[in-house]
Amino acid sequence: MATTNTHLDVTHEIKLDHDNVRDLFERYQATTDHKQKVDIANTLIREMAVHGDAEEVSVYNDYTALSLGDAAAHNKTEHAEIKRLVYDADATRATKPEYDDVLRRAVAAFIAHAQEEEDEQLPLIRSKLSAEQNDKVARAFLKARTTVPTRPHPWAPQTGGIAQKAVGLQGALHDKVVETLEGREFVSLKYQHPTEF
Repeated sequence: MATTNTHLDVTHEIKLDHDNVRDLFERYQATTDHKQKVDIANTLIREMAVHGDAEEVSVYNDYTALSLGDAAAHNKTEHAEIKRLVYDADATRATKPEYDDVLRRAVAAFIAHAQEEEDEQLPLIRSKLSAEQNDKVARAFLKARTTVPTRPHPWAPQTGGIAQKAVGLQGALHDKVVETLEGREFVSLKYQHPTEF
């Protein structure tokens, strides 16, 4: 586990999320147990929603300073589409015959975006940030993961600014209520972020 004396790497933390989504979808496809599928799907939806909003309110805000402003705009456009697809998966009952395909479309869009980030953007981030800057962005990303909504809200502000953060706090509270009332259950993640940051 990382401590406050250890430099974190934002690219590692971002890829960790990507790898969790890949692993969860493999587990989803491998199981035939309906309850397990539902719990994995709940976790996939949560992880994709949290990851997208956390990047938008933290990491992407630093892209302009890294001469990656066009990439940030491109990513936010892709995130908007991914959020719509994840919302469709969240709104579709797992008992519906089309559910596997609805979830697969959301995960496929997420993974395609993740691969693009890993191949093109994360190496640039690593090369442009000092260890201290990288650590600061990583900690902002990890903190954002604890405050953003846990379900997709494609019609909420996507600017990465104060409006998205304010609406996100309300959305996070709403999501907690919905998850509790619906009795949503989740599975453990294979890869873990540091708990102290």
